[in-house]
Amino acid sequence: MVNTNKIVGQNVKKYIESKGIKHSWVMERTGIKKTAYYNFLNGEGNVEEYVAKINKLFRIKDPFFFYKEDMEFKEKTFDRNRSDSFMNYVALSFHGTVDEELKKGMHLFREFVELIDVLKSVTNSENPRGESIDYKR
Repeated sequence: MVNTNKIVGQNVKKYIESKGIKHSWVMERTGIKKTAYYNFLNGEGNVEEYVAKINKLFRIKDPFFFYKEDMEFKEKTFDRNRSDSFMNYVALSFHGTVDEELKKGMHLFREFVELIDVLKSVTNSENPRGESIDYKR
């Protein structure tokens, strides 16, 4: 006898992993508690409710998308670098589509933060005697 809930849980797990997304990110966005979430991935608990939340999160229109047997997902569908994936998820979280202006702003912000981090480490550098290093020489 086929356990439909177990198939759904396995499909959701494969789908999320194929996207390169952490399960903690999904739990945070859907509001599913950790224990309930992992039980759901094992086909236990209120599967229908959690599938609805997963579908809403990933904007999947077909309510029976995860109920199909033998679903195959490409490994890591996001082959872009990690920062591009992050920028797309941020944009999707707020607008429902990838907002190119938001992505550009987020890239600029990330570069600015990295620059501050480098400058902070340079200004906090000290020589062995505890004196500040003068880089103007």
